[in-house]
Amino acid sequence: MTFYEKHIFTFILCMICIPIVAKDFNGFFNFSYNEQSGKVALKVKNFDKEFLLISYYGTGFGSNDIGFDRGKIGSQRLVQFKRFGNRVALIETNPFYRANTDNPQEQKAAKDAFASSILFTFNIENETDGVQIDITPLLTEDLNGSAQSLKDQKLGNYKLDKLRSVVIPDEIYAFPQNIEFESWLSFGGESSSDFIKNIAPNTEMISMRQHLSFVALPESGYKPRLYHPYSGYFAMNFYDYATPINQPLEKRYILRHRLEKKNPSQTRSEAVEPIIYYVDPGCPEPIKTALIEGASWWNQAFEEAGFINAFQVKELPQGAHPLDVRYNTIQWVHRSTRGWSYGSNIHDPRTGEIIKGHVTLGSLRVRQDFMIAQGLLSLYKGDDADDSPMIKMALARLKQLSAHEVGHTLGLAHNFAASYNDRGSVMDYPHPYAELDVSENIGLEKAYDDKIGLWDKRAIIYGYQSMENESAKTLQNTINTTQKLGLKYLSDPDSRPDGSAAADAHLWDNGKDAVAELKRIMQIRNTALKNFGMNTIPQGTPVSELEKILVPLYYASRYQVEAAAKSVGGFYYTYSVKGDSTDHTLKTVAKDDQVNAAYAVLDAIDPRNLLLPPHIKSLLLPNAYGYDFSRESFKNETGYGFDQIAAANSSIDHAFSLLLHPQRLARINNQGIMSLTEYYDFIHKVISEHSKTNTLLTKLSTMRQRNFIYRLISMAQNQNKPELAASAYNYLLKIKTNLPAPKLNYKNEEGILHEHYQYISYLISKIEKHEIVEVPAAVPLPPGAPIGCE
Repeated sequence: MTFYEKHIFTFILCMICIPIVAKDFNGFFNFSYNEQSGKVALKVKNFDKEFLLISYYGTGFGSNDIGFDRGKIGSQRLVQFKRFGNRVALIETNPFYRANTDNPQEQKAAKDAFASSILFTFNIENETDGVQIDITPLLTEDLNGSAQSLKDQKLGNYKLDKLRSVVIPDEIYAFPQNIEFESWLSFGGESSSDFIKNIAPNTEMISMRQHLSFVALPESGYKPRLYHPYSGYFAMNFYDYATPINQPLEKRYILRHRLEKKNPSQTRSEAVEPIIYYVDPGCPEPIKTALIEGASWWNQAFEEAGFINAFQVKELPQGAHPLDVRYNTIQWVHRSTRGWSYGSNIHDPRTGEIIKGHVTLGSLRVRQDFMIAQGLLSLYKGDDADDSPMIKMALARLKQLSAHEVGHTLGLAHNFAASYNDRGSVMDYPHPYAELDVSENIGLEKAYDDKIGLWDKRAIIYGYQSMENESAKTLQNTINTTQKLGLKYLSDPDSRPDGSAAADAHLWDNGKDAVAELKRIMQIRNTALKNFGMNTIPQGTPVSELEKILVPLYYASRYQVEAAAKSVGGFYYTYSVKGDSTDHTLKTVAKDDQVNAAYAVLDAIDPRNLLLPPHIKSLLLPNAYGYDFSRESFKNETGYGFDQIAAANSSIDHAFSLLLHPQRLARINNQGIMSLTEYYDFIHKVISEHSKTNTLLTKLSTMRQRNFIYRLISMAQNQNKPELAASAYNYLLKIKTNLPAPKLNYKNEEGILHEHYQYISYLISKIEKHEIVEVPAAVPLPPGAPIGCE
């Protein structure tokens, strides 16, 4: 062998022995992953071109309270690469302030008036076939702000540990419209919460996966649709400085998918590209089928909007990644606690066009629904008991939940007034509807609806119907048609229970009349309590587990109490726009209706309703060994077992937190249809009737009166609300003046009342002396919503 041949042979052997360490990916951006160094080298060819940088939680913390759920979107940023000499900057641009005009100088003036943000800078590694940069440091940056979120929630102080943070090679993907990266991020620090201690194997170093997507913006040709407050959609807003002076500067578009007819001239047509949602294949049966069925209801609405089979639901195909932007996904997520589900989307911040819908469903909620049905029905009467009615109700709830969260990803907001229109929308929060027949049997056949609502159909028509001559007038005509159907619409700010004023928008309620429904629910609750017992649990279950099932039944009226209380100091109104076919006036709830609502709430916390039947109390054993209290359990002050006083106190305090909410009292004071003294007189008369024949009833009734007085004391000491404070102070003096005169001898319940009156007198005397009274905190309610935990 010649010298030349030896060297060629040696070179070939060396080439065979050197492993290939770089793996190339071609997609929206071309890049390579170096298996030896663990670095990602990105090739940038189109500087200044905007795209989306999306950060997700690749894995979760397993706790609804912390909020880090697998697949949850953390942030969406409109970004671009810019070159500065030998460095490249990733800049987050500001789409909220712009000038929509053909004049480039006017565009530049608006753009230069507001700040952008340089997220990261990179050294240029190579300039062969485009500029090559190492983006590994970006991929291992805490772009979700997880460490700060833990600190803000007072869960612990943690910092990102870059040495323990790495890119995951098996979770790197390249597609034509997006590229995907996932990294392990490790955070060192110290936990200050049991939430982390209960789920992390090592609280000093917690690791989670962050997923980043580089997503192409949609092609041109999409026409934004104007937002209307009554349309039912989320609004994407921005300021357009090219707007004529006689028009609003702030613009609003709805969020929606791009959907076009194949044959625009036809009344009904297939879509150019249908909207398809894909269900997580990791979801078990029969849950998967329920999720597919519920999400598929939306096709009913799109059919009404003139499309044929334009909305479809399938199982995610093998090999597809749920975070791939080409797939709208319904993801099944496990946690250690039950909690909220989410319907979110990735959208173009310039136009409102939805690029990808992403649903996250918590797996434990179906078990809560099963437990609610278990407590209502008590069907375990033998070894072969049939639990199919409970399973049927839980799956019916999942169908509704799937439709609800998909609705969010289609662009729709909550409609919490839909119960007024006989379940007019899946975008409401429905309470399971139980029925009582003439034989006092409870049925759950109508617990949840089995179809899309009329409001949902009208909303899809507004957002997705093809309009040949789309204009503000055309859209207003669509709104007017919907309003003439009598469909109510109120969303989150008007529907939360504490101090909001809308009398017909509530969470977790049913029916057109909140007061009538509260009375009906109380009847069903009390019937279920009569049947509650050993037939409520299957064979082999510790009897102490009955207490956990009792919790949602005992507090079954809590949400309808919130709904009824909103009539007190309440108003009727809608999101009115000049030109609508609706009433533009604000109407105060009539005085008689306010009083009836307050009475229904007070009746729900009547001691006779709060006192458990003896047959249940005798079965509420302390926890069996190996079975512990949980966040779902009744709270107690006795150290173990069921605490009747504490359980009732939670309901009482909840009711008075609503009836005596400062904002509600201020509205009553301003409405002028009854004075606060008149309102307090009504309440106090109802709660001053004390039983003298049952010791426990006497204790519960005095506790109810004390809670009322505690609220008045807190209000009287509130220097920020002088009118409310003055009224509360004077009413406390009135209560003290009218207390019964003490006697020499007391027996049984009379002794309890004497101690109660003396204690009230003592508290009010301190107020008279201008001393600060520390009002005791009530025992909190166990978690309830989402029927999860707020």
